[in-house]
Amino acid sequence: MDRVRDVIIIGAGPAGLSAAVTASGYGLDVLVLDEQPSPGGQLYRNIERAKEDTLKTLGSDYSNGLALVEKFRKSGAAYIGNAIVWRIDPNCNICFSAAGQSAEISGKNIIIAIGATERPVPFSGWTLPGVMGAGAVDANFKSSGSIPDGPVVLAGSGPLLLSVVGHMVSLGVEISAVLDTTPRGNIFSALPLLPGALRRTDYLLKGVGMLLNLKRSGINYFKGITDYKANGSDCLETVTFKTKNSSQQIDAELLLVHEGIIPRCDFSQQIGLKHLWDPVQRYWYPETNEFGGTGMNGIYVAGDGAFVHGGIPAAFKGSLAALDIAGKLNVLLPAQKTGDVVMTAKRLLSELAPRPFVDALYKPRMNLYNINDETLVCRCEEITAGDIRQAIRGGSREPNEIKTITRCGMGHCQGRMCGIALTEIIAENLKLDPADLRPLHIRPPVRNISLAELSRVALLKDETP
Repeated sequence: MDRVRDVIIIGAGPAGLSAAVTASGYGLDVLVLDEQPSPGGQLYRNIERAKEDTLKTLGSDYSNGLALVEKFRKSGAAYIGNAIVWRIDPNCNICFSAAGQSAEISGKNIIIAIGATERPVPFSGWTLPGVMGAGAVDANFKSSGSIPDGPVVLAGSGPLLLSVVGHMVSLGVEISAVLDTTPRGNIFSALPLLPGALRRTDYLLKGVGMLLNLKRSGINYFKGITDYKANGSDCLETVTFKTKNSSQQIDAELLLVHEGIIPRCDFSQQIGLKHLWDPVQRYWYPETNEFGGTGMNGIYVAGDGAFVHGGIPAAFKGSLAALDIAGKLNVLLPAQKTGDVVMTAKRLLSELAPRPFVDALYKPRMNLYNINDETLVCRCEEITAGDIRQAIRGGSREPNEIKTITRCGMGHCQGRMCGIALTEIIAENLKLDPADLRPLHIRPPVRNISLAELSRVALLKDETP
């Protein structure tokens, strides 16, 4: 662990695994650190131990990951699972915790490949037991084969929501209703982008197939939902939802919510990279070049952590980052690098063809964060939307300023659950473009570690005279 690695990769999802395979293939010394016990990331979670029924239920989007994991296992890259990275710095040093012991290691290059997460959206009742993200159902099924009891209500928008519905239908889960919040007017802004998407009709047909399967299932499917809330005393009991012209209530023991996917920017924010705002899907993402390179030498961001494009594109982005590093370390001839980059970039471009259309079609509704003052925004510090608006009325204008005043974003998650909502609430109240604001600062340790472990961390020796 004392030697300086050529590449240290944080995350063993599609981007991280592909980067490791590519970099190792050119003889580079590669180390992969990952929070999970085995490689695969969220998309290919537990793929090496998946049963036949699991592979059948989740389909090729999941099962195709086995080949990538097998390539990784044979690549010669070092792997440490259950490794919690909690700090990186511009000199490519990393602090991580494994088996209750923290250490600092160094690389010539770092690839941050920690992927994406479901967009956290506060709403009335979202902290009740029985309310969770839709993606958690797939994660639990992949990990342990567990499936939820009914009745289940699903609410939100996006392809992943439809995918989860299809999985639960095939597993016989009782679904009371699907509440689709996709704005009806999105189709008009998406249509001009359809010609580009038609380059990948297979991708579009897959989406149409999920919608047709939902209709054939006979599940109550409500479109044009403008608002929903969870009701109950000690746990979820009912879900209330509104359309433009009506309001209804339905019994439920589980409410699964999905309002799109956003990049995980934990480390790109912690290290101080520049972030941009995507006005379509409405999220922060780190500024990178075509290889995932950033404004800091040796620091790369690959996969959905750079911009959400999905699993297969993430793998190509991981390979591009590794190719750039191989070229810089002179283990790849310029002509060879050019050829490999052109081929990989061409395949990536093909995969990205439908994304502008899909992103526009599932653009989040405008009132996504138009929540009442009593709704908790920061669950860690119990800060409400009213607390944030009061700080704005007091003259605060920046997320980090309001964080200081209210403690919104100062909890265990450091704003991962409330940062986007804070940005949107400020922008709405001040009539600003979110792009004119700045995302929350995240400070190490990015993940929770005990003070006892922190006191014992094995730091690199400072050899400065």
